[in-house]
Amino acid sequence: MKLDTAEVQEIIANDPHMLLVDVRGKEEFDAGHIPGAGCMPAEEMLDCLYDEALGERGLDAIANMRGMELSDDASVIVLYSTHGERSAQVLQHMETIGYVNVYDAGALDEWPYDVVTTAEEQAVAAALAASDVVAHDDACGCGHDHEHAHGGDCGCSHDRD
Repeated sequence: MKLDTAEVQEIIANDPHMLLVDVRGKEEFDAGHIPGAGCMPAEEMLDCLYDEALGERGLDAIANMRGMELSDDASVIVLYSTHGERSAQVLQHMETIGYVNVYDAGALDEWPYDVVTTAEEQAVAAALAASDVVAHDDACGCGHDHEHAHGGDCGCSHDRD
C-alpha cells in the first residue's frame, strides 16, 4: 500500500516500533535521507527469497539501531527510494514472501520534511556522546540521579534498593 507523506510523518511520530527503510544505495543514503531511516539497498532486498533472509541481511540491524528486535517489535515497515520505483518493487517482493505490515512512502524527491546526511547524524550523535547527558534512574521519584557516573549519594532522605 502506498502512503502519502502526511501518513508517513504521522507513523514516524506515533509508532515507536516502526522501521523506516531507505532502499537506495549506501552513497545515496549517505548524501541525504529521512531522519531515523536505515539503509538496505533494493538489490539486496530483492535477492532475498524468504523473510528470514531479509532480517539476516539488514532489517534486523535496522531494528537493532532503534533498540528493537524485528520479529518482536516492528509493527510497520515503511520503504522509500529516490523516485518511488525501487520502493514499489521491494514492497511487492516483501508482500510476496510473507510480510503484511509493509508500506511504500514512495519518493524522497517528494518528501517535504527534513532530510539529513549521514555525516550530520554522526555529528549530532558524537556531540550527544561528548556532552554530560547521563541516563537517570529516578525510580524513587526524588528527581535525583541515582546511577550517575560519579557514584555519589543523591542526598535523599529515603531508602534506595
